[in-house]
Order: sequence, then C-alpha cells, then structure tokens
Amino acid sequence: MGLGPNLTGYQSKRQKASEARGSAFALMIVGLVVLVLTLLWAFNLMPGNMSMSRRFIMCGILGAMSIIMLIGSAFSMKNSKTLLKGAKAEDKRTEEIMKWAKENLSAGELDDGIISEGSDFEDEEKCILRMQRISYLLDLKFMNLEPAYIDEMSERIYLMLFENETDETDDNVA
Repeated sequence: MGLGPNLTGYQSKRQKASEARGSAFALMIVGLVVLVLTLLWAFNLMPGNMSMSRRFIMCGILGAMSIIMLIGSAFSMKNSKTLLKGAKAEDKRTEEIMKWAKENLSAGELDDGIISEGSDFEDEEKCILRMQRISYLLDLKFMNLEPAYIDEMSERIYLMLFENETDETDDNVA
C-alpha cells in the first residue's frame, strides 16, 4: 500500500519538461490555426461583411496574437529541452539516493530511538516520525536538496522500507 497520491507536491524535472513540451505544441497549433484564419480573412477568402479598415485592425490584432503564441511556443520548447537535460542529472541523483538508502537504512534502525516496543503510537504517528527521520538523514547526507525533493525521496524510501509491513497490517484488517 502506498501513501496515496503524491503527497509531497514535488514535480520532477522530467514531468515539467513533458508539460512544457505539451504547452509548446498546444501554443504552436493554436497560433498556426489563428494565423491561417487571419490570413484567409485578410484576403477576403472567408465570409464576413466588414469595412476594410475594421478588417485591417482585426487582422492586425489576430496576427499579433498568433505571432505571440508562436514565440511562446518556441520559448516553451526551449525550456522543455533545458528541463530534460536537468532531468537526466535528477534521475542520476535519485538513483544515488535510493542506492544509499538500500545500503544504509533499514526499518528497524529507523524505528530505534523514535518508536519503542511499549509505545502506543497510531500508524499515522509512526509514519510521520519515520518520514521526519528519513528526511533528516537525507538532508544530512545529501546537502542542498530542494525541500520538496527531500519529501519526495523520503516518501519513496519509506515505501521501500515499510511497504511490506503496511501490506501485512492491511491484510490482517481485511
């Protein structure tokens, strides 16, 4: 059992790059459609009874909007490429952190000192204490990480270490 949907609010650079690329394509498509329609209207190939000066103003405004959308599309595409480069470094850091966690952390060691045999903590309280301890250890070992990234990695490590325990508890309840 997981902790539910992403509770950390963290969005990876890979996800951000994907969203930026999607925005770029959307802006490009809308910008091109508006530009084509504007050109058709400017050359009087679309129906509409309008004075020449009014048509000129409307085509100017719509043309400027379509160009702004196309420029925004280019910037968004460039941003997605930059984020994709950063995503590779982030993926490498994530692998490094998870490898460290597998080699250096265990469920028992995390519980030592915070959860004793006779304690009557609720499951939610245990989870919070464990997550705080994991976050502290990550911050100590890997400096200068984004707080949201630390929370995300803490959640992943928690699931890695305590997922079986949580599943067994759920099986007993059902």
